[in-house]
This record gives sequence, C-alpha cells and structure tokens, in this order.
Amino acid sequence: MRDRHVLRFVIGVALICCFGASNAAAEPPEAGVVLAGLGLSPDEIAQVQAGQLVRWTVPSASERELTAGIAFEVPVSPAKLVADSKEGLLFRVDPSMIGFGVVAPPGSPADFAKLTLAPDAAKRAAQYVSARPGGDLNLSAEEIAAFQKLGSGAAPAAVEAQVRSALLARLQAYATKGLAGIAPYAHADGQTRSPADELRTATNAAKKLEQFAPAAFRLLQTYPNGKPPGTEEIFRWSHFDAHGVPTIALTHSLIVPDGEVWLVLQRQFYVSTGYNAEQAVVAFLPSQKGTVVVYGNRTSTDQITGFGGGTKRTLGSKVLASQLESMFEKARAKVQ
Repeated sequence: MRDRHVLRFVIGVALICCFGASNAAAEPPEAGVVLAGLGLSPDEIAQVQAGQLVRWTVPSASERELTAGIAFEVPVSPAKLVADSKEGLLFRVDPSMIGFGVVAPPGSPADFAKLTLAPDAAKRAAQYVSARPGGDLNLSAEEIAAFQKLGSGAAPAAVEAQVRSALLARLQAYATKGLAGIAPYAHADGQTRSPADELRTATNAAKKLEQFAPAAFRLLQTYPNGKPPGTEEIFRWSHFDAHGVPTIALTHSLIVPDGEVWLVLQRQFYVSTGYNAEQAVVAFLPSQKGTVVVYGNRTSTDQITGFGGGTKRTLGSKVLASQLESMFEKARAKVQ
C-alpha cells in the first residue's frame, strides 16, 4: 500500500454528490449544497469556506478499496485550476516522483524513452525476467512470458525496452477499448485480478455523480465512447517511489466542462506493483471567493484483505487521506 499514489492530479472515481442534473445552460450548483450532500456538517462547510482543507468520508465499495475525500476553497477560477491540472501540477509538487511523461494516443516507443528502471536498474531488470504469477509485479500471463523469453542474463536496457513495449500496448488497448481492453494481472494458481473490474466497482459506487453530471458519469461507464462536447483527455506514464519501492503507472485524465463547473476524472488503469488500480474525481465549483474543490479517491489493493481487513481499510484510508491533505496543501500554495 503506498501513500502518495493519489497525488498524480486527479486520479478516476469519487462520490461527488449533488441534487439535480446540470447542463451548460443551467445555473452551477451552489458549493455549500454540494458539500452538504456529501455529508459535511455546517461547521465543516464553514471551515471550507473559511479557507481550511477538510476531509470527508467516502464509503468503501469492496474489501479491497481504500478511500479518501478532500474539500477546500482557493481564490482562483475553475478555469485556472483546470489549466494547472493539464500541466500536471501534482506530479510536479510530489517529492516521490522519479519521472513522468505525456503520451498522445496512439503513442509510440518515443513517448516512453525517458522511462528507465533506475535506480537499481540491474536488480529491477532481474525481477522482471524472473517474474511469476502472483509475484510482486503486476503483469499479465502474456507479459510474464515476454519477459521470461529475454532470459535471466538479459541486459537492463533490453528489459527496459520490453517494459516500454508492454506499457505502450496497455495504453493502446485501453485507449481503443476502454475497460474491456485492460489485461488482468496473473495471480497464483491460475487466478487473476482484473483492474477493469476494480474500476467498474469504483464507477458503480459513484452513482450519485450521475445526478450532478450525467454526461461525465456515462463517460466513465462507456469510454472511449460518449465523450461530451469539449472533453479533453491526457495520458501519462509516471515513475515514483512508494514506500521505497519504485512503481510505474499509466494514468488517464478526462477533463469535462459542464457549464461553469469542471470535472476532472482520472484513472490509473495500470500499476506495476503495490496496488491494482485507482479512480478519482475532482469537481471545480465556482464560488464567490474563487473555486471550491471537491475531490474523492478510490484505490484497489489486495494488501488490505483477509484477517483484520476492516481495520486495515480504516487505517489505510486514514493514511491515504493524510498524505492527500499534505500534497493538496502544497498544490494549493502553488495556485494562490
């Protein structure tokens, strides 16, 4: 379980609750109504409107899910925050980040050229070529076979090339087929873990989002189909340190305008180790002082299942929320 994985700005499904659908011609939802619908108390809403960062509770939808919610107000416009998110603001302020890059579909090997297995490239290359189902690395059966084919003596450069090839193939499959294109991770005894199923669970748990932004909710269900007018999307690879373990992820961000409200939907549809997938939503709601930001995150990990799972989920979600709060405070300082 890692602490800062959610901090690659707005990663794909939260429970942003509001009442009544909105559209481009409608009045934007009043931020206080949204916060009340999320379950924030009048005191907590007052804290948000006074400039404080407040955590809110996102119920878990499965035994593998860690959740966190954050709400705060900043004195800049929604459009300014959207521009910052496009530039990868949280990627840039995250001290655990080793490197990241943007990929324009359909993508090419050149888009991953700066991705290496450093630090400890030789050790990490050996882990890839010796990978087995159920091991530390999240790989499909086909990916495991491709790495094993390189042989135990493969040079790190050859393994890095295969890593880039596997990532490109995953990105292209997802961009073309959506959740249906995500290959499952091979587990022991012929079992698998499907990131697509984990993301569907997160999407279904965000049903209340449909009342607030039906087009954005449908897009989560049907991507790559059904993109609302004005939608922008960004694919990134990222390489970061998670509790001392270098981790690689593929992230898809969808930026959806809805009148004066902006929604950023984000999915980590591949993660190399530590957890399965992640989905979050951030809403930028115009307010008298600027923008109220409402963020929620759902992260799937097998590390909180089994004996004591409930306690693990509670503690893990608290850690997640704490680290989110720290990172958002740094990002908030950058835009004020």
